[in-house]
Amino acid sequence: MGHRLSIAVENVSFVSLLVLLVLFVAMAWWRLRRAWRDEAVTRWMVWISLAGCVALSLAFGLPLIPFLGSFAFGMGFGPQWDYKLLMFGFGVAALVLGVPSARGVRVPLIAGGILIALVGLILPVGV
Repeated sequence: MGHRLSIAVENVSFVSLLVLLVLFVAMAWWRLRRAWRDEAVTRWMVWISLAGCVALSLAFGLPLIPFLGSFAFGMGFGPQWDYKLLMFGFGVAALVLGVPSARGVRVPLIAGGILIALVGLILPVGV
C-alpha cells in the first residue's frame, strides 16, 4: 500500500510541475506581448524579456527533440547532446534574464527558470 501511494504522489507532483511549467511559459509570452505594446517600458527591458522568453521556451522544448526527431527525421534517439545540461543552462539563463526584464515578465521568467533548472537536475539519466 505504501509503495503504490508513494508512486501515485510522485506522478501527481511531476504532472503538476509540468502544468506549472506550461503556465509559466505561456504567461511569460503573454506578458511580453503586453510589455512590447506598453510605451512606458524601455526598449532594452523588452529585448531582455524577449531573450528570457526564448531561453525559457528552449529549455522547455529541449526534451522533445529526441522524441520528435526519432519519429519525424529518423535520427534514432536524436543527436548526442546532454539535454539535462542544456535544460539547466537555459533555465538559469531565463532566471538571470528575468531579473532585469520588464516588470510584468519578471515573475514568470524567474519562477519558470528556477523550475526548469530543477527539472533538469532531477530528471533521471536515461531520460
